[in-house]
Amino acid sequence: MTVSYYDRNADILSERYGALAPGEVHASWAGAVLDGRAPGLACDVGAGSGRDANWLAEKGWEVIAVEPSRGMRDRARRYRHARVSWLADCLPALAHLRSLGHRFDLILVSAVWMHLPPRVRERAFRVLSDCLRPGGTLVITLRHGKDEAENRERGFYHVSGEELLALARSHALAAVLHTCAEDSVRPAVAWETLVFSDLVPQP
Repeated sequence: MTVSYYDRNADILSERYGALAPGEVHASWAGAVLDGRAPGLACDVGAGSGRDANWLAEKGWEVIAVEPSRGMRDRARRYRHARVSWLADCLPALAHLRSLGHRFDLILVSAVWMHLPPRVRERAFRVLSDCLRPGGTLVITLRHGKDEAENRERGFYHVSGEELLALARSHALAAVLHTCAEDSVRPAVAWETLVFSDLVPQP
């Protein structure tokens, strides 16, 4: 991952992300996943500015926010919700997080997957699935950008929902939601959201 880009631009990026209402950003899945569900333990992987972690905390979730960029973490801690704990770590290994032994009811991986080289994605998905509790939910949002100069500068790789669906099948996760939408502000960006569940077998 190109952590240095986020360290250099932490102030600008935090303001940009903070200007977007998380309820609108995640409208494609939030209702189906969160409504009527008792809050539990969540992990926001690649938590950036802390916008989404704080949003989940405001809904009653206990959240571990994982972010490799020190600049973004330092900025986010200024506005940290009391139910959010910050951790320096990153995919594909999430070694620090896994050493704590937590398993999560909800894992959010928003606008992160495009940072991962294809060769490490199977490992990353396996780690994420292993961190879910039985019956837990994994939400991954994929960024599709047409600006190749930006893709190079920020270290973005090509991503696809089909790849994630194949990984889910190989790790016994069920796809329960799959949506696509254009970015509300940037015409060169589109989003694909996939929600997976670690289904508990019925007796």
